[in-house]
Amino acid sequence: MLSALGAGLGGVTVAARMMFAFGRDGLASRRLSGVSAVTGVPRRALAAEMLIGLVVLTAFRLAGTSALNVFFYLATTGTLSLLVMYVLTNVAAARHLRRRSPAQLVPPATGVLIAGFVLYHNIWPVPPAPYRFFPYLMLGWLLAGLGLTVVIPGFAAKAADGLGRAAAVRPGPR
Repeated sequence: MLSALGAGLGGVTVAARMMFAFGRDGLASRRLSGVSAVTGVPRRALAAEMLIGLVVLTAFRLAGTSALNVFFYLATTGTLSLLVMYVLTNVAAARHLRRRSPAQLVPPATGVLIAGFVLYHNIWPVPPAPYRFFPYLMLGWLLAGLGLTVVIPGFAAKAADGLGRAAAVRPGPR
């Protein structure tokens, strides 16, 4: 139960922060970019994400899906997307670190191999329905994101500029 709560809170937080960043960078409604002066929480983005979650959970309930199945459906899609994110993050780290020394490629290469192995074994052998369809759902989601990046003029540049401004405002540890 605690794991499900933690995963749910993590997912809501990530989605709200992504909506906030897209609003901040002009890739979504600017109304999503505001944060609470007291807590720093992107309130409108969080409210939008909570509304989306309510709609999704209500749709599952109206479809007669059991609570346990809803958890595993959402956990499976979340896990698949996290594994893809781990692979891509390690690829990006390797591209960044390759300039320093070949030895620094070992950790991200190991990360790609481990995450790729786990991802592979989540889709092969092909799991029973409906889980066999979740990899296609995630692939469609990733392709939709890639499509938006290609179709919307300056999407990647706006996102990179927003990340650069955010990093300049709050520098990381030294």
